Amino acid sequence: MKALRTKICTYVIALLVSCGFATISMAGSSDFAGIYGAFNASAGGAQINGTHTDRGGQASSGQVGGVFPLAGYEIGFNLPLGDVFFIGAGHSWTKGGTATIAKAVGDSSGGGSDSGEAAADSSFTLKAKNLKEVYVMPSISIYDNSAIYVKLGRSIADTDITGSVTGDTGNLQGDILGIGTIAMTNSGIFVKTEGSVTRFNDINVSGVGGSAGAKVEGTPDLVAGTIAIGFKF
Repeated sequence: MKALRTKICTYVIALLVSCGFATISMAGSSDFAGIYGAFNASAGGAQINGTHTDRGGQASSGQVGGVFPLAGYEIGFNLPLGDVFFIGAGHSWTKGGTATIAKAVGDSSGGGSDSGEAAADSSFTLKAKNLKEVYVMPSISIYDNSAIYVKLGRSIADTDITGSVTGDTGNLQGDILGIGTIAMTNSGIFVKTEGSVTRFNDINVSGVGGSAGAKVEGTPDLVAGTIAIGFKF
């Protein structure tokens, strides 16, 4: 995951530098100026790298994750900053698909005579849903009605814990880094494609299996590929 974020950052910098030195007579930031709205669909992959400490104080590290679908909407505004450059600001809300970002099952120190019962008593699942984002998009118009952009923002997701835990993680908050393209018709209809990585703040699930010392700690990541269809007013 760290290597993927590094590659995206390197690609973004190289792309912006190359476009900044290029002279493209057909480019026009004014094509994108104004308010826009869109519906989007994504394929997302969540992963958490962390540590599970059982009730006996034994710690084990690892990672879990999965792939899931997402769908939602976004609204925003684009402001030209010159002939080629413009900046967008927006908000998105995603519904559909729930990411299982952490799952722990049992520990051998449960104190029960049956290890299966100990495992069942310590089972829990942590899920994230209702993903909300606010962001800015420094952008470059490369041809009439075509642009590339970098997305920088903040993400918040609700959490849902089921199973044998007593602690509450609250919501998830994290930083977004993405890169994308916009292709728009003369009528204002546009298609946007985007790849993004979200690094959420560390989580700490305590009270696993009813034990104050049993917990799960880790850092969730979300990688998503998104396509949006919308209209610029």
